[in-house]
Amino acid sequence: MGVDPSTVGIFTSIVYLFAAIAAVSSARPVAALGALRASQLCLGMCAAGIVLVATAWLPLVVLGAILLGLGYGPVTPSSAIILVSTLPARYRSLGFSVKQTGVPVGAGACGLAIPALVAAFDWQVAAYALAAAAVTGAVLCQPLQRDFDEGVRGSGPSASTSPLGSLALVWRLPRLRELAIGSFVFAGIQMCVVTYLVVFLTETGLGLAAAGLAMTCAMIGGLVGRIGWGWVADNLLAPRRTLALVSLLMGMTSLGLACVAPSWPLAAVIALSAAAGLSSIAWNGVYLAEVAHRAPPGMATAATGGTMFCTYAGVMVWPTVFYVAHAATGSYVASFGLVGLLGLAGAALFVRPSPD
Repeated sequence: MGVDPSTVGIFTSIVYLFAAIAAVSSARPVAALGALRASQLCLGMCAAGIVLVATAWLPLVVLGAILLGLGYGPVTPSSAIILVSTLPARYRSLGFSVKQTGVPVGAGACGLAIPALVAAFDWQVAAYALAAAAVTGAVLCQPLQRDFDEGVRGSGPSASTSPLGSLALVWRLPRLRELAIGSFVFAGIQMCVVTYLVVFLTETGLGLAAAGLAMTCAMIGGLVGRIGWGWVADNLLAPRRTLALVSLLMGMTSLGLACVAPSWPLAAVIALSAAAGLSSIAWNGVYLAEVAHRAPPGMATAATGGTMFCTYAGVMVWPTVFYVAHAATGSYVASFGLVGLLGLAGAALFVRPSPD
């Protein structure tokens, strides 16, 4: 497009800024349209955003980033009302966690398909293929739409919940407020690990293939962890205790990454990366299930939207703080050390007595 590749960070920030706005504003449209219909429209907006990006004209690329954010933000709040109304309580955390595996699975599928399409054709063809996949997903949902949305559209307290009302709901209820603060920390740790792991490992002397293998193992750890922690929260530990344990593991693995040196054997680096994925990329399902569980009746969408606003704020804030720490010290030790302390702080938040 004729711009420096590093500006992808600005593009990502625009996406998440508008995702945060859309998430906290999602209660009314989801109540009016139905959760699955709203999700279909979100896929349509994402498809339109990708098509605009493919024009390679900078003003339309920015508009495309905005549409991608507006389409991305309401999806999780929409799914919350579907899951909380259909899942038995004993499978709540596991069900939300299985749903969240769509994130690493989708990222992995794109990681295989998009480079192949770029190599065979060009990047714009790859973008159009991704937009077509989004539209196809929306169409395939249509036979299920009426069954999922029946009895939900236009009813319940969420129908009258404004964006500020969603934030006020989260701040007013101690459990939701705690979960929102936790997600602000967890999302930041996840983005720092995902964004910087490969760059960090290559700068410590690993080849790109080895660093890529470490990232793959982190993603596999995240996939396994999302399901595993969901099962733990349903069967072994209360969700708050599960989140405390996950956060403790986030902190310990991030502090471990701060200690990685060229002398480390590859097996140790890969094992540490997998452990980082098992925690940093695997907390989402338990958190979302607990948000839906703690929301007042009929307000799962509003509560999820309000907490997701804090989640996306963490996505925008902490990678920048990570970058500033690296720029100030010239080393990743301080950056990963800071992330490690964040993880320990999250563990302390959830291990203390319940705020109820």
